[in-house]
Amino acid sequence: MNTTEYDVIVVGSGTCGATVARELVKQNKKVLLLEKGADTPLRETLAGFAAVAKEFPVGSNMNATTALTVGGSTSLYFGICKLPTAETYAKLGLDLSVELEEVKRELPIAQLTDEFLAPQSVVVRDSAKQLGYPMKIHLMLVDKSKCPQGRYSYDAKWKARTYVSEAVEKGATLISNAAVRKVIVEGARAVGVEYLHKQGIMGAKLNKVYGKKIVISAGSPATPKLLIDSGVKNVGSRGFFCKPALMVFGTIPGLKGRDAFLGMMEHELGNGISFGDGAMTSSLFKLFMLSNLKLTRLFAHPTTVSVGIALSDELSGRITEEGGFHKQLTPEELQKLKRAEEIGVKILENAGAKNIFRSKLVAGTPGGVLWIGEHLDENLQTKIGDLYVCDQSVMPDEKITPTITLMCLSRRLARHLVSSLQGARMTAPARVQEELAIYG
Repeated sequence: MNTTEYDVIVVGSGTCGATVARELVKQNKKVLLLEKGADTPLRETLAGFAAVAKEFPVGSNMNATTALTVGGSTSLYFGICKLPTAETYAKLGLDLSVELEEVKRELPIAQLTDEFLAPQSVVVRDSAKQLGYPMKIHLMLVDKSKCPQGRYSYDAKWKARTYVSEAVEKGATLISNAAVRKVIVEGARAVGVEYLHKQGIMGAKLNKVYGKKIVISAGSPATPKLLIDSGVKNVGSRGFFCKPALMVFGTIPGLKGRDAFLGMMEHELGNGISFGDGAMTSSLFKLFMLSNLKLTRLFAHPTTVSVGIALSDELSGRITEEGGFHKQLTPEELQKLKRAEEIGVKILENAGAKNIFRSKLVAGTPGGVLWIGEHLDENLQTKIGDLYVCDQSVMPDEKITPTITLMCLSRRLARHLVSSLQGARMTAPARVQEELAIYG
C-alpha cells in the first residue's frame, strides 16, 4: 500500500494523461501518473511495433490497435494534424479556442511541402489528380528541422512521451507496468485507485494509492470497463464511432520508393468517405503484409503504391457489460467503402500498378463513448465526485484526428483541477493511518 496522498492520480500516459500531468506539475501539484505499458525506448522496427501494439475487437472481423507504452498511441500514430472546428466545439458544447491557440504556439505543427513526398506518393497523387480526385497535404505534427532534405524521420513526430518526461522532470511520479484494476469509491466520491504493478517476468503486486482527484485517461480499450466497474451508468449509451478503414496495394516494377509519413495527403470524396496516399515506412509496410498474410510481398516496399480509404461512420453499436466494444457496419456503410475501394483501384491502375489487392478492414480508436451533459459535466467530471475522464472516449467528432482536440481538453481540465484543488479536503491521511493499523 502506498501511504502517499497525491493531489491528482492520472491513469494513462497518452496524449491526455501526459498533458494533464504536465500542466498540473507546472502549478506545483503532486501528481501520480500510472501507465499500464513499459517505459522502454521507442523503436520504429517490426520488433518495436510488436512490443507495444495491442489489438482489440470493435466488431465482427474488425479490430482496432492501441499502444501499451509510456506516451500511449502517439508512439504509433501517423502525425496527422486536423484542428478542431466550430462543429467540434458545438458537439462538445465547449469552446476550446483559447486552448487551441496555446497548443498551436507550443507544438511543431507544420505544413509540409512536395519535398516531403516520397516517389510512391507522387505517383499516387498525380494519378488521382488525372482522374479528378486532387489530394491536399495535411498539416502534420512534425518538426521539419529533424527531416533532412524532406526525408521521413520517426523522431520528427511529436509524441506524448515528451510531455511525460517534462512532467517527471518537474516532480510528477511515473509508475509504468501499472495496470489499474479499479477506482476506489467512498461515499459517492473517488478517493484512489487499486493497481497491479508488474515486477519482473512473473511477479506482480497489488497496490492502493489515494488522491484528491482521479483522472481516467486510459484510452478507449480500458476506460469503459473502469467506469462501469466504478458504477458509472449508461457508458456508451449512444453507441460509438471507430472510423473503419482499408487499403488497396499494387506494385510498379522499377519504382524506387522510400519511407514516408503515412496519410500525408487526402481527398474528401463526400458522403463520409475520404481516401489518401498510403505510402508508409518499410517497417510498417511489413506489419501490414504480415497481418494480411502477404508474405511474398514482405520486401516489396520500394515498388509498392497504395491508397488508404476511411469511413466516418455513424454512432452505433454498444459497450458490453465487460467494457468491450461491439459494432456491425450497416449495408450502406459497407457499400460506401466498396465504392471508394473501386476508386482506389482505378487510381492505382491508372498509375500503372499491377497485382492489386485489398487489405482487411480495420478500425480506428473508438470515440463518442461518453458525452458532456449526459455522462460528464462541462469539467469532464462523472457523476461520481472527483472522478474525471479525458481521452478519446469523449471525442464527439469522427471527421478529425483527435490529438489536438484532446490536448485542448486536457489543458482545460488541468485548469479546472488546479482551481478546485484550492479547497480540496484532506481526507486520505486518516484513512491511510487506519489501513496501516489494520495491515501492520
